[in-house]
Amino acid sequence: MSKVLVSKQTWNRFLKNETLPLQEAGLSSDIIESWHYCRQHQVNPYGGVAQQLLEPELLKQKMEKNRLLLDLAKPHIRQLQDFLKGWRYITTLTDRDGYILQQDGEKTVKNAAYKIYFKEGAKWDEIEVGTNAIGLALRLEKPITVKGYEHFSVASQAWNCTAAPIFDQNDEVIGALNISSLYRSINYDYVLASVKLAADSISLEWRNQKQEDMEVLMRSGFGSERNCIVSSINDEICSLPIELLPSYQEYVGSSLTKLSDETDIQLSNQRIPILNANRIIGYRTPVTVLDNDPASIAFKGLKGKSRKFQNVLDKVRKVAVKDTSVYIYGETGTGKDLIAQAIHDNSKRSNGPFLTINCGAVPEGLLESELFGYESGSFTGANNKGHKGKIQQADGGTLFLDEIEEMSLSMQVALLRALQQKEITRIGGSNLIRVNIRIITASNKDIRELVKQGQFREDLFYRIYVFPIQLPSLKERKEDIIYFIRDYFQRRKWLPTWHSRLEQIFMYGEWRGNVRELYNALERCEILYEDKEPDDRELFQLVSSLGEPFQKGVENKVAYDYKTQLEIDKIKNALTKFDGRVSETAEELGMSKATVYRKLKKYNI
Repeated sequence: MSKVLVSKQTWNRFLKNETLPLQEAGLSSDIIESWHYCRQHQVNPYGGVAQQLLEPELLKQKMEKNRLLLDLAKPHIRQLQDFLKGWRYITTLTDRDGYILQQDGEKTVKNAAYKIYFKEGAKWDEIEVGTNAIGLALRLEKPITVKGYEHFSVASQAWNCTAAPIFDQNDEVIGALNISSLYRSINYDYVLASVKLAADSISLEWRNQKQEDMEVLMRSGFGSERNCIVSSINDEICSLPIELLPSYQEYVGSSLTKLSDETDIQLSNQRIPILNANRIIGYRTPVTVLDNDPASIAFKGLKGKSRKFQNVLDKVRKVAVKDTSVYIYGETGTGKDLIAQAIHDNSKRSNGPFLTINCGAVPEGLLESELFGYESGSFTGANNKGHKGKIQQADGGTLFLDEIEEMSLSMQVALLRALQQKEITRIGGSNLIRVNIRIITASNKDIRELVKQGQFREDLFYRIYVFPIQLPSLKERKEDIIYFIRDYFQRRKWLPTWHSRLEQIFMYGEWRGNVRELYNALERCEILYEDKEPDDRELFQLVSSLGEPFQKGVENKVAYDYKTQLEIDKIKNALTKFDGRVSETAEELGMSKATVYRKLKKYNI
């Protein structure tokens, strides 16, 4: 900041478009840029009296909207009076648009300010009144002092002003704190430091208050309420009803408008206020969901939104209506039984029985009787009424054979004959029994390799391997982990206030046991921490039952809180969308370019 006072001669020469050594004339680069900015926007240099004045009712509404800012600023303005005791000045607090919300100070100074409409309700930015400290602080997002003839318009040139921006929890400017005087200050640096200290303190308290508000909004009492979306006063979605989270989790942190425009969710016009210390901090908005997907299938598992799993469901949709034999391949815990059930439920056999045998869980000596049944007196211990086997029981429906690779070669021969001839003979019997079944098989091994190794009959392989479906492991569909976690919360009616940390940390697990292991970990977590909050290390220890699954340094990936991580993701997505162009990214995010650059540096993006 220059110590040299700008003269009226320098100002006049600029208005006449004369070439002058502006830096030598005492003008800082910020003042020079602002003068050109005012000229570009055709600001009247011989005016400067505010023209935009809010009507009393509109001013009242704006003050109510900025109630938190006014309340937080009040003690710091009083403290400024102590710092600057003996200096004749007024303090001014504006909103993000430059409208003066509150003004106080020495009476004669206030009277002089009123003559140029520098008062509550007036808009005080550069385009309205020319170069001034409030307008520059808001536009440049930094503290600044503007003295005398540094002001572009005549009305303000008798004044010396110092202003500093106030930032919200997202580092967006929400207002400015300003000190103005008709009298020259003894020490402008001291005044600037005092104003900046007060503005920074207000910003910090704002962040703390918003964090407290967010914790209130994220409490289970609000988030678990059925058919209501919880949002902030700015319509930012804080939580969704648990039943909506699996499908719409990505909209948490977005606006209600975006959710309404892009989904089949209908928002009610009713907005139920949520209060914290008698202050409205958010709203509950009732919602209804329209099911407009005629191609949807009945599926008793959690679908998720990953492309790989959607491809699986697409295959299920196509094959279910046929009577084709299906082979399901996937690691343990990937939900092969759910896929088999979905194929049956969406088939023309859905009204018939759906029976399951785990070939690896039934001893070989009993598997034959389980499959084919037996006649009375066939062997010692046999039921004297005989027994229908699962193949006969499944007549008209579907038989699901899990772990088919565990079936012995002799049993494979018997099963092949039954599938070829569509008839069976019970153990100890001679009568042929006609059966009409659909066969679905599954394995956690690649059955093609077993055929090559001679461990599985090739002729049976071609009977069952007509339409193969491979299920992705959980590590291949990590984007679905959040949906499984939310499904667990819904089923258990349990939603801890720290669930966002749990979700972030669980996203980094290997989950070698897939969905089954994930659910086991969630159950352990609920038991251990039902009444207390775990730290990050304790949550990491729950992630894998087979040892440490994390690479060194992975905990740093969850160093940010939930809201911050959402913001980082939004910035990254916008940058990707616009190929790294900051101007378009800023417009997409509703930020200034300066704010985007600051956040890129802050988050090391």
